[in-house]
Amino acid sequence: MSLQAKLARCPVVIGVNVDTESLDAANAGKGGLFGRHSYGRYGAREGVWRMLDEFSHAGVHVTFFMVPEDAQRHLHIVDAVLKQGHEIAVRGKVQAEVGGASFLESLEQDRDMLQQITGHRPVGWRAANGLVTEKTLPALADLGYLYDSSAQDDDVPYVMRGLSGSTLVELPVFDYLTDATFYTHRHTDARVRKAWVEEADAQYNAGGYINLTLHTRGDVGSSRLPRVQIVGDFIRTMASRPDVEFYRAADLADAWREARTDTEAFPTRRAPQI
Repeated sequence: MSLQAKLARCPVVIGVNVDTESLDAANAGKGGLFGRHSYGRYGAREGVWRMLDEFSHAGVHVTFFMVPEDAQRHLHIVDAVLKQGHEIAVRGKVQAEVGGASFLESLEQDRDMLQQITGHRPVGWRAANGLVTEKTLPALADLGYLYDSSAQDDDVPYVMRGLSGSTLVELPVFDYLTDATFYTHRHTDARVRKAWVEEADAQYNAGGYINLTLHTRGDVGSSRLPRVQIVGDFIRTMASRPDVEFYRAADLADAWREARTDTEAFPTRRAPQI
């Protein structure tokens, strides 16, 4: 079966990074800046629910990336997300010891903990801090993950294969289709709306795909009232175009892997030439 027969010409994925306590604890906890936790609390109190309403009205299913410890603290969020048919994937961090047992155990423990919480083994992973080591991707594949969505190195998904034969689909993300890129620097809502449409137009016309990355936080996320409206308008704009279809990340990764016969090796870090 050809890729065109299996997939829409322009697949769209929406990935929601759920920020509640973990990120603020890491960034502000040691400094005693308790007030910074309010940004994550906003996402848990208001943001997630507002996003769920918007996705329900638009009739799309998305992927929520959650730190397992946050999921454990907010089981009501997990329950609501799953009841609406959305996917929950792992949002994790790699450890300093990238080659040792602690590194592999961390990836496996995150997977198993989220499975215990949701009742489903997660098949997707995204770096919570945007950092991925050379050994992370092969380790994810060997642990049975289907896809990663952390890199920014292509306009379309691609499939990697390791020496063991295990595969991993990469679903690349894009800075200009990420809310925090703009809201971190206090850009206006109007600028975000304009940039997203321009970036999506370019991807659509060039035969790429669209991976919109959102956050539930109250400061740099898309969950406040005017911002979630931008998300809804973006979804409706894309849905009105020919040959566009929305996928959960796992569904797109599975379809892409089935439709593609070409694979590539996992990326490696080249030694500098001096």
